[in-house]
Amino acid sequence: MEVCKEITDKVLNVKLNERAVTGNTYMNIKSAGTFKLALVGNPNVGKSVIFGLLTGKYVTVSNYPGTTVEVSRGVYKGYEGGIEVIDTPGANSLIPLSEDEAVARDILLEDYDKRIVQVIDAKNLRRGLLITTQIAEMGLPVLLVLNMWDELLDRGMNVDINALQDYLKIPIVKTIATHKVGFRELFHSVPLASVPDIRINYGRYIEEGISRVGKILNNLMVVNDRALAIMLLSHDESLERKLKEKLPEVSLQEIAGIREDVQRHFSNPLGYVISIKRSHYVDRLIEKVTTAAGKEAETRPFMRGVFFFFLVPLTTFLIGYKLMSLLMYAITMKLQVSDVLETVLELSAGGIMSLYFTLYLYKNEFKTRSKITEVLGRITMHPIAAFPLLIIILWIVYKWVGEFGSGVCVDFLENKIFGSAETPSDGFDLCVYIPFLKKVYTFTHINFEGINYYIGLLAQKIMSKDNLIYELFLNAQSGLIQVGLTYAIAIVFPIVGFFFLAFGIMEDSGYLPRLGVMVDKTFKRIGLNGKAVLPMVLGLGCDTMATMTTRILNTKKERIIATLLLALAVPCSAQLGVIASVLGSISGIYFAAYFLIICSQLFFVGYLSAIILPGAPSDFIMEIPPFRMPKLSNIFIKTFYRVNWFMKEAVPLFVLGTLVLFVATKLGVLSFVEKIGQPVIGYFLGLPVETTRGFILGFLRRDYGAVSIFKVLEEQGVGHVIDPKQLLVSLVVITLFIPCIANFFVMIKERGAKNAFLMFAFILPYSILVGGLLRIVLRLF
Repeated sequence: MEVCKEITDKVLNVKLNERAVTGNTYMNIKSAGTFKLALVGNPNVGKSVIFGLLTGKYVTVSNYPGTTVEVSRGVYKGYEGGIEVIDTPGANSLIPLSEDEAVARDILLEDYDKRIVQVIDAKNLRRGLLITTQIAEMGLPVLLVLNMWDELLDRGMNVDINALQDYLKIPIVKTIATHKVGFRELFHSVPLASVPDIRINYGRYIEEGISRVGKILNNLMVVNDRALAIMLLSHDESLERKLKEKLPEVSLQEIAGIREDVQRHFSNPLGYVISIKRSHYVDRLIEKVTTAAGKEAETRPFMRGVFFFFLVPLTTFLIGYKLMSLLMYAITMKLQVSDVLETVLELSAGGIMSLYFTLYLYKNEFKTRSKITEVLGRITMHPIAAFPLLIIILWIVYKWVGEFGSGVCVDFLENKIFGSAETPSDGFDLCVYIPFLKKVYTFTHINFEGINYYIGLLAQKIMSKDNLIYELFLNAQSGLIQVGLTYAIAIVFPIVGFFFLAFGIMEDSGYLPRLGVMVDKTFKRIGLNGKAVLPMVLGLGCDTMATMTTRILNTKKERIIATLLLALAVPCSAQLGVIASVLGSISGIYFAAYFLIICSQLFFVGYLSAIILPGAPSDFIMEIPPFRMPKLSNIFIKTFYRVNWFMKEAVPLFVLGTLVLFVATKLGVLSFVEKIGQPVIGYFLGLPVETTRGFILGFLRRDYGAVSIFKVLEEQGVGHVIDPKQLLVSLVVITLFIPCIANFFVMIKERGAKNAFLMFAFILPYSILVGGLLRIVLRLF
């Protein structure tokens, strides 16, 4: 609070020069409604937060690069007539290396009057000013927003805003976007945006090349020819493709010849030479405007003591204890181990890990006076500690989503709240669990028989159970309400909600980019790099959204491999929750086997794809944001919007899938398809023919297919007892099976129809082949 008050009272009084600047006349505020506003900046600097505050429109906000993969548009009504605001993907350069950077650059090339609000991470001023130089070369008016100003001060740094304004001749505003600090100044400064007074001399040969290319372009686009010429000399392939529509082939060949002429004078690529010149200019500017503000903020001694001498020993002891427990669980399935020995080993493992990391952190971190969040950030990238920590995090997520979300919550919603149209649910108790006493105290019993039961009673007053309308809505196997709505809300909703809560904590804390560093070497073996961990982990929430985020990958080959692996071997949270709940209820060994099979297929197919597909891998370059304490309000808001979007997608498709199932059943189509699939499903996979409907409906929703298959196996099992080997085979196949229809459409949109159908044609037979081989292997045991 003291920091925020200091910033509000003293720091954020922006004093803009009211005088006209030579060559850069500030725009009259009356004409505000005639332009568009584009938010531009590096990844993870707060553009989406500012977009939300300007427009009132929510955009996913996270503590990792690559969140905004599509252009979001809204309207800021603060000026007469309103202004369209465009939130662009994060970019480290306007000479793009990936699709999201190309999208950001292309928006600036569009032919309409625009003002740029460039958002910069105040503590990473150099990185932001490199983009400012490129905007200046384009000749576009810009307002600089130095965001995260509190973090700059915490690091003992300061930026002389008045001096920076004098050098650049543009308005500059300081903000703390997450706390809405500095936005009054931002609102008032938008119409004052001006072209930065920046002119970088790239040397004789490059300047001559710029001049020659500029004559060919001859004011071809809305931005300055100088900027376009620099991009073309840097060999911007995406710009060259764009110019094919505007320039004759002979002109493009002439530009290529000029680039080759200039390149002969340099041993390094022209793009590198231009970047170095730009960096030297920015470095000299930063030296003039940055100073040390004083002593860097430190964590209070009491909190440091609690962290180093209580939380670290306790947490590492629990990690070591739990890891040994998991190991002993696997050992005791084959060998007999006494309870005393097992307890001693678990306590010893916990004690050794606790002692090692406590001494390690005391020696390497305690005396450095680093903030606790900085220490945590380094722990998550420790070569030894990072992997046990990852296992524990995944275990916590499984307990949170797989057991509590898909177990307790799904069981309560499905059986108690919705229930069956045929039989009452007998209500439920309002109770509280007392953990230390291990007792349940019941307050009262709620005599609620279930939503479906009450709807069934109401329907039976006007029609019989055999009526076609009654069966359409309340049939136990394919009723739109009994199956479609119930499965969507009672099963999918809690699983997705709990997963997105866990995912929000990981992304807002800054853990995901660190996870990318951990897996980079492994991912390189499958043609990807650590950057791909973002869509892969997001795929555990929803493959459809994850497929869109593959744009952050640099090469076409990487994007195709990531899309294929997401469609093949990354189950979404709803499907994974159902699978974890079902297999976990039978035996933990089957869930472990499922996990190993799916992971092996992911790496096997990825490895083959890396060999077969043409193209070279890209370098792994990713910003590692500071490790932060997640803001709960942002996590809950983000979870609400994600779940809301997901349910809007899921519920109609669940209802559509149920309707297709109902019609197919009544017309006999399902029986016909089951007969066709019998040789494959019945003989090769060894499953009941009725499971065919689950695989068919898996195309509508993969989780819906998993639930349908589980129900069939339960009904077909002897005494309603499921054969675990059949269950494992069916769940492996439905996971590797063709993607859901929503994801398939996104694959067509992102990768093109040809690539999408080729992936489809590979995945379908491959999933069945893996299932058949798994069945053969299981028969040997």
